[in-house]
This record gives sequence, structure tokens and C-alpha cells, in this order.
Amino acid sequence: MLGIVISAPLLAMSEKEEIELGRQEHKKIVAQYGVYRDQDLQTYVTKVGERVAKLSSRPDLEYHFTILDSDEINAFALPGGFIYVTRGILTHMNSESELAAVLGHEIAHVTQKHALSRQNRGKALDVLNTVATAVAGYQLGQVAASGMSELGGLFGGVLLTGYSREFELEADEVGAQYMAAAGYNPEAMLDTIEILKAKDRIEIQQARLENREPRVYHGFLSTHPDHDTRYKQAILASSKLVRDQEEFIEEDEFLEKLNGMAYGSSKKVGVVRKYNFYHAKLGIKLRFPDNWRLEPARQGVLLFSQPGDAAFLITTGRMYKDATPEHYARDFKALDIREARTITVAGMPAYLGIANRADSIYGPRPTRFAIIFDNKRRVVYELYGVGKHDLHNIANDQAFIATIFSFDRMDRDDFKIAREPSIQVVRAEPGTTMEDLASKSPITNYALDKLRVMNGLYPDGEPEPGQLIKVVD
Repeated sequence: MLGIVISAPLLAMSEKEEIELGRQEHKKIVAQYGVYRDQDLQTYVTKVGERVAKLSSRPDLEYHFTILDSDEINAFALPGGFIYVTRGILTHMNSESELAAVLGHEIAHVTQKHALSRQNRGKALDVLNTVATAVAGYQLGQVAASGMSELGGLFGGVLLTGYSREFELEADEVGAQYMAAAGYNPEAMLDTIEILKAKDRIEIQQARLENREPRVYHGFLSTHPDHDTRYKQAILASSKLVRDQEEFIEEDEFLEKLNGMAYGSSKKVGVVRKYNFYHAKLGIKLRFPDNWRLEPARQGVLLFSQPGDAAFLITTGRMYKDATPEHYARDFKALDIREARTITVAGMPAYLGIANRADSIYGPRPTRFAIIFDNKRRVVYELYGVGKHDLHNIANDQAFIATIFSFDRMDRDDFKIAREPSIQVVRAEPGTTMEDLASKSPITNYALDKLRVMNGLYPDGEPEPGQLIKVVD
């Protein structure tokens, strides 16, 4: 582990040392996430952030605002004025004031030196260690665990889970003062918190259905209880600092800046439209069962049933000389096959069968498999279906077989459909409903809830005629 161990109190470091610390950690953040390449949007975020930062208690510090290419709902700050927002959190904001609230909150973490205070309470720290990725690996395609990989020993936990309730609430109150002084209504801080809490609520509901850990934003439900009157009063008390609020905020400008922004994971290995998976580079497609979800794997993609008790892996291999699908399965993959037959899938030679005890994400299990040879591309498609609780029989075998036989080559119309999803900002017409927009959305699961949350209309709101709203196209 490379780095310098600091045993002196971190709060005693000079501003120059603090900036250098932030600069070193910034390199790790960028390496982990990547920067979202939209110069117009980046310039806009920087403009809003600098307006708020100039009215903070550290106006002379040089702040750096970065949009990260991630669909995670996250915003965080490093010492020395390094502030980050993800595409995912921008998707859930609906006004410049709400953006100012998020940035004000993170600027307050910097001015109050919360990161240094938090670490100062602990042991000596290795402050320049390399990125330590928190990844859960599995045999049939290594599945990247969702959520942020921890960045070294210094700030990893903070960036993932947030600060203590004490520091989070102080950042809200101080940030509200900064944004109010900059001309923004601090009520937007309360609106933003409610949006993030709504996102956490549906994420927790979905995680319960999918039998997994929820991925929530900084524990807002625990740090920001629903009926904290004193907290709301403290935020609203900043309203007296607001000056010239309407002079510089153009109505709808923020939403218009989001038009065309990428939606979904930046680590795509294909495009999902409802329950159809397309891989334009390979020119293939398949249909998977309703309510299943797709996760990136180290090699290929994994499909999971809603409760997570069944999985279907799609991956690729390379042909070797004189290979056949059967030889590939028996010799190269060394599958212990109890029944199988040679078939054709989408005009390509294939071998379909059941392996007795193949390795899987659930351990050795009976596995439905298909090996498909694309002789034109010299690519082997490997498809595996497995159940968590299967002992000899395969409970989801019909679903696995249907998915295998849906495998096909993409046609011209498919390539038009298989565009990368993006945020589109549209104006609601009379009669526009969120249910109708959700029915037309390519979002695979929970489309109605997700669209309502990102538009600040959760749980049952509807857009007003003429209102700009975000959809996914």
C-alpha cells in the first residue's frame, strides 16, 4: 500500500496542504468514475457552484466542480474545494435552485472541514493510498457490486455513506445560508432533500422485492427525519439573506441544460429497451422475462429474476480450429452434460443442454446452457441459466429456454431502436399523465416510480399542462 501516514491532527494542516490532499484524492475519483463530457453542462454547473462558493465563509479558496459519468445518486466533496456531482443526481434535480442546494451542501462540508474533522477523530491515516475497489466477484461472469468503490482509507466511507447526522445537518444549514446569500431560495434545500428521500424510499422497496441491499444516498432517511420542525425552521431562517433572487435565474434553464444527457450506467455492454436486450457491436438481441433486471458482469451481462433466485448469463468466447458447439461445451468448457442436442438458433449452429453441476454465482448447480456459433464473426455465444435453490431439476427452465430461443441477429429496425437511452425534456400537454409516459418509457422496471421521483412528483403527482418534464428516450 503506497502512501504517507499522517499522525498529526488533520485539522492543523495548512490550506496549501489541504488543497494538495484534495488534488491527490481527486485523481482517484476521476480514475474511478470518469468525467462526463458535456462542456456546456459542466460550465453551467461551475457557474452555479462558483456563485454559491463566493458567498461562503471561504470565498478565496479555488473550488473545482466536476460532473462524474455515473448514474449513482451521489454528490460529495474533498478537502481543498473539490466538489462532485454525478449524472444520476442531476437527473433528479428540477431547478437551478435545487442544484445550488446540492452544491451549497457540499461547499459547506469543505468550509466546515468535515472530512478532516471526521478523520481527526480516528487513527493515523494512510492518505495517499491507491483506489481499493469494493467488488463482489462471481464465477459465471464477475458481477460488479453496485455502489461506489471505496477510495483508499481516508474518504471511502464518507463518499459512500455520508457523514454523521451532526455533520449532514450542519452542511444543510450552512449550505442554505450560502445559497440564500447568493440569491437562491433556501426552500429548494428542503425540496431537494424530499426528492432524495423519496428516491431512497423506492430504492428500499425495490431492494426488498429483489432480495438485495438497497443503494441509498448518504442515509438521508436516517439523517433527515420527516417531522424535524427545528431543522426546517433553521433552513427557512436563511430566507432573510436572499437578495435579487429572480434577476439571474432563468425559468426552465436548468432542465434545458439536461436535455440529451446520458441515462443509465456508463459501463454498458448493450442497450435494454423494456425487456429486450440489444448489443449493437455484435449485432445480436434477445428477450428476457418480465420483471427481470440486467446487471453488468466482468465478461458479458447477467439477468436476475426479481427476487434474485435465478440468473441468466450471456457471455462470449472465441472459436478454435475445427471446433463445433458440442466440442466447445464438452471439451473447452468441460461441462458435465446429462442431456443435450444439436440445434439451430437464429440460423446459427448451436448446442443446447443441461450441465449437472456447473459453477455459478450460487455455487455448483444444475445449469441450462446453450453454445451458439457465429461462424461469420468467429464468435461463440455462451448462455447459462441457473437457479439459486435448484438441486437436480431447474425450476426456471422454461424461462431459460424461451430466452435462449429469443436469441437472434439484429435487423435494420433494431439498430434504430438500440440507441443509448438519454434524458429528454418535453413540455406536458393537456391530458399528459405519468402513467402514459411510463408505459412508453424504455426503463425496464419501476418506470412510473422512477419517472415520478426524477420529476419531483412522487408518489402520485401529475404534471401541469405546459410544465417541462424529464422523460427517458
